[in-house]
Amino acid sequence: MKKLISVLLLVVLLATALSITAYADSGIGVKPGQNMPAFTVDLTDGTTATLSELLKEKDLVVLNIFASWCKPCEREFPEMEEVYQANSDRMVILSLSGEPNDTMEIIADYKESHNLSFPMGLAGNALSYLTVPGFPTTIFIDRSGMVGLIKAGAFVDKAEFESKVGYFLSPDYSGKPLKTEQAVNYMHYVEIAIPIASLVLVIGRWGLFRKAGKKGWHSLIPLLNAYDEYSMVWKGWIGILATLCFPLGILCNIVGLPAFIAPILYAAGFVLGIPESIRLAKAFGKSTFVGVLMAIPGIKEVSRLFLGLGKAKFQAPVSDTANS
Repeated sequence: MKKLISVLLLVVLLATALSITAYADSGIGVKPGQNMPAFTVDLTDGTTATLSELLKEKDLVVLNIFASWCKPCEREFPEMEEVYQANSDRMVILSLSGEPNDTMEIIADYKESHNLSFPMGLAGNALSYLTVPGFPTTIFIDRSGMVGLIKAGAFVDKAEFESKVGYFLSPDYSGKPLKTEQAVNYMHYVEIAIPIASLVLVIGRWGLFRKAGKKGWHSLIPLLNAYDEYSMVWKGWIGILATLCFPLGILCNIVGLPAFIAPILYAAGFVLGIPESIRLAKAFGKSTFVGVLMAIPGIKEVSRLFLGLGKAKFQAPVSDTANS
């Protein structure tokens, strides 16, 4: 059994490492040190912007790829605007939406409502050779047309953006490109963690159900697996309710309900899980403190894995009458 757990954890860690490496090494179609391919894009004022023409007038073109719904983009725009105003005689920020659902009207309204003076428009097919890892992505193009820096993710603050602009506008600039900078994309790690945690929970519950005399394959069925786990030590319908809180919270965000509703649902799911986790821990001879820890996301999945595949034996609570 210990070998099985070790192999499982090794597979999970290897899959995580490979995913992170692939993410970190992903390119966007151009690299620092390469010449930026020529492009012409449409702008909100009805004109067009051509890279070669911009470089005739400016020493630096900052190509910013964003989306109208992107919050990190929205946060960095005011600071970019300040730096642009201070250096507009030598640089231009060209901000283009890479979101297929954005229209020119949407971007025009966005530009006006956010009081942005630098040119904005749509990336469209003109920049189809770019594969941005996320929004925002910013490409610095120096006076010779070379890609000097790629920043994947938002700038931390005005000072960071200002220092990059200053590097390329400095009289001492030698044409040496900077390395690609990858901002931490926490959502990527969440996307990795959720399926891994789900797999660990399924395997752990399979073991728990077998020890409790239930059918192990029930761990594969959404909602039924929660019902069976909760019914081992408490009430199965509470397990269904607690499980539904998380997807309902996500749904609230998608449909645009008031922002406070989703956190309430997440908290409700967590609170409903605490009594069950405590009961489950005690059923396997563990303390109340361990039970509280078992309700915490991350620990919840791993603890059920070790209880299900470990040597701990299940003892049905005496006080629960039907446990359903």
